[in-house]
Amino acid sequence: MQTVLHISADFPDPLVPSKTKAVQNLLAETDGFRHVVYSLNRVSWRRNIAMLSFGEDRTAIAYGAPPYGVMLERFLVPVGEAIARDIERKGISPSLIHAHKFTVDGLVAAVVSELTGIPYIASLWGDTDIKIVEAKRRMKPRFKRLAREAAQLLPAAPWAERYFRKAFALNDQHFQLLPVMTAGDKVLVPVLTHPQRLVSIFALDAWRRKGLDKLLEALVIAARSRPDIVLDVYGTGSPKSLLEVTDLVQASGVASRVRLKGALPHGEVQRVMNGYTAFAMAPRRETYGMVHVEALLAGVPILWSENRGVDGLFDGYEVGTRCDPNAVESVAKGIHFLLANERRLKENIAELQATNLLGPLRRSGIADNYRQILERHCGEGREVFRRAAQQSRG
Repeated sequence: MQTVLHISADFPDPLVPSKTKAVQNLLAETDGFRHVVYSLNRVSWRRNIAMLSFGEDRTAIAYGAPPYGVMLERFLVPVGEAIARDIERKGISPSLIHAHKFTVDGLVAAVVSELTGIPYIASLWGDTDIKIVEAKRRMKPRFKRLAREAAQLLPAAPWAERYFRKAFALNDQHFQLLPVMTAGDKVLVPVLTHPQRLVSIFALDAWRRKGLDKLLEALVIAARSRPDIVLDVYGTGSPKSLLEVTDLVQASGVASRVRLKGALPHGEVQRVMNGYTAFAMAPRRETYGMVHVEALLAGVPILWSENRGVDGLFDGYEVGTRCDPNAVESVAKGIHFLLANERRLKENIAELQATNLLGPLRRSGIADNYRQILERHCGEGREVFRRAAQQSRG
């Protein structure tokens, strides 16, 4: 059995158990490999490194580094050296390293790779990775080398691939799409709605990021020709965010058309969405947009943001519409389109479901894709490491 070494700052561990389960779910669904995980946790204004085992082949790492990515690589190099020493001490011989976030985990993976000779692949998270690449312009040559030395780059969506292909002058051979596993995975037959209703689902703490203010402004415009328009918003958050969202709705001019519905259990999300005309959310920032995919699987057309989230996944298939999330008129136009074309959009979605063209976005399809990626890049197990792993850098 081949061993894959995973380096991830987004893996739930005892130090920060509330992290997203995206990476955890991916590994759980991809059998046939030994998955060894090092979960990274930064602590501001400390310099030391500590490790804590939290299960078989699971290690949490706490490391000191300044906030805001100050001296980013300087503080990540020792983390990579510590991981290289630890796997050598434990006698773990990986065939491949997977850095689950290019600009952070990738810098660590590159150190481990240099010290051990193990190749690495890296996921591209469009939101975070692009933000860091653009903020750290002096590091662009380093990131470009990191990308070129990776055995493969794995963008979650096509728009992220487009960005990195241009930014680092790469060709298509460098990339392989790897979507994110959603919590809801059922396929539900689309149903026509009467009266028509829109739905949006997000954590209320993230209302700015998810563009709720622009969505409400767009509803004001849409209501001029559609006075019956209704938007149900599901989600919960902190008391502060609930007050902010409530105030925002009350001041919007469409308070009577917007209903805050509270939390939805994960198992109920798709069933509830299935009864709506369309899913409307145009985030300002979004790496993937799992709930957009869940909506399509549930038979519901979607409004999404251009060059964010799921953009590019459905080119050539009319399952909704994209918009400029910062332009109210564009969001309003998208809402009009969804309401006016419900029947046609749902017929298109039903056809995609029937022909299994949405299969690659379901958990089993993503696991099959990932398994093929690992098989392609895993070489023979390495019994002997370069002794450089025992050395430290100045």
